[in-house]
Amino acid sequence: MAIKSFRDFAQTKSYGEIQTLPKGGYVMRILGATVEENSIGQYVKIQMDVAEGEFRDFFRRDYENQQTEDKKWHCNYLLNVPKDDGTEQDGWTKRKFKTFTEALEESNPGYHFDWDEAKFKGLLVGGLFNNRQYEKNDGSIGESVNLAAVCKVDAIRSGRYTLPKDKLLAAGQGKTGAAVTTDADGFMNVPDGLDAELPFA
Repeated sequence: MAIKSFRDFAQTKSYGEIQTLPKGGYVMRILGATVEENSIGQYVKIQMDVAEGEFRDFFRRDYENQQTEDKKWHCNYLLNVPKDDGTEQDGWTKRKFKTFTEALEESNPGYHFDWDEAKFKGLLVGGLFNNRQYEKNDGSIGESVNLAAVCKVDAIRSGRYTLPKDKLLAAGQGKTGAAVTTDADGFMNVPDGLDAELPFA
């Protein structure tokens, strides 16, 4: 008995060698940004891709190579909008927010932050990637590269940056799901399953 052929064999992509992005610092280009809201409050979801070097367009290629119908964009930076409520936590959130806006201004001559997230599109910023563990649907532990922080582009190009520590799950954690967690300032860390749909054109 011969193997039964399927009609789109020639067009079907093989898995091939899966390329991974090493943790490190990269010059990133912003593809778009939207203001969203959840139980923590308002935040800006900013979609990016690597803009320079060996791994340029890494996340675009990753997206194009996904074989499932519900493709996901795997590089989103979620920036909490301060509540301006005078709390210590909100003070940390304000510092992260200001760090992001200053990085944009100093990395893009002529750009001045004016509270319009639509103007982020096309701007460059430095991206600092660490490794992050997360719980898979079956309860096992996975690990992926994570856009943990931003900085000025010059810091990336000169190599003058320090990577954030890897985010590891607590010993014995499992079966409860690595749902969205937050750092001390409320910055969200999102598991792969919650990544975005197709980025902005």
